[in-house]
Amino acid sequence: MIEEIDDLCIKQDRYGFTIPYLYKIEKNNNREKSINEILKFLSEQTKSYIITYCDDLEEFVIGLHKREYAPLHMYQSYGQLHYDQDKIIGMNSFEDLVSFMENRYQARIDQETFSKNPDTKNWE
Repeated sequence: MIEEIDDLCIKQDRYGFTIPYLYKIEKNNNREKSINEILKFLSEQTKSYIITYCDDLEEFVIGLHKREYAPLHMYQSYGQLHYDQDKIIGMNSFEDLVSFMENRYQARIDQETFSKNPDTKNWE
């Protein structure tokens, strides 16, 4: 998952992956992780990861911090996992963040719709 995020964010200059897509990456590499495990794993890394809202997809994505973002210290964080508290409101604990993401994305994972088409806005 780390290599894929690095490749997407650094080499391809994109913003990140949705949680269902990160789940798919891990599953395809025989490292299946729950949403909780994905978020915990990223929070424990040496690099900083950030959850941002992608307007094109109308979804949250996880990637590396970009220079056009506000400085990292301005974001709420749990370890090395940062998020925009203007978009994810009312998180008082890591468990709240996990619950928010599970409520938003677990059904997508269960339906095996891991990617959202930016043109149609449909999950595929």
